[in-house]
Amino acid sequence: MRFIQIMEYEQDTGEALAEVQGYAEQAGDEITVRRVTVCSDRDKPGVIVAIAEFDSWESAKVNDEQEVTQEGAENAPDGTTYRNLDVVGVVEM
Repeated sequence: MRFIQIMEYEQDTGEALAEVQGYAEQAGDEITVRRVTVCSDRDKPGVIVAIAEFDSWESAKVNDEQEVTQEGAENAPDGTTYRNLDVVGVVEM
């Protein structure tokens, strides 16, 4: 079952995107995340919503155990909130 983690935090959009790109470059083949979509909340200026997609919850746990991921979590902006979601279905429109 696919798994998605949503992270919400306050940060400049350019900085948020650069940090995700830097994480991907630094981690290389170590990470199991398939895609991260970085979004700016139109209703809350300065709020970033990052959507990380994994093949499964187990895959996300493997990713979480990587040193580069642990370092990134330690440096996450204060007040970052996380939502952990199992994907039960996707309907293409």
